Amino acid sequence: MIKQKESLFFRIFSSKIFFVLVLIFSIYLATNLYKDLQQRKRIKQEIQNLKNQINEVDTQNNDLKNLISYFETDEYAESFAREKLGFKKPGEKIIILPKQENVSNESENRNEKAKIYDNIKSWWAYFFASKNK
Repeated sequence: MIKQKESLFFRIFSSKIFFVLVLIFSIYLATNLYKDLQQRKRIKQEIQNLKNQINEVDTQNNDLKNLISYFETDEYAESFAREKLGFKKPGEKIIILPKQENVSNESENRNEKAKIYDNIKSWWAYFFASKNK
């Protein structure tokens, strides 16, 4: 009886079907392990990305706090009143200069108008000038 159990046990473990089943089970475990490792890798990458975003937001937050503290100073209030509202201290004279862009745009517009006029003048001369020349 013991030999039959041993031989049955030995036959089951040495059979090809058992080997195929163990191989399929091993492949199943390996694929699940691989998927888990890939998911862990993605999660770690996402955590790192979120940490980087937190650092960026903290930096922006500090910059905004510094900007707010600057806006609350008397120096900013004075510069804002001078530049935007046109205020001045007693005894000061304000000189307003035109922006350089406006000056260059006006000269470019004049040059374009002169070119257009010259072009029209050339076409007029071409069509209506005397052909006896």
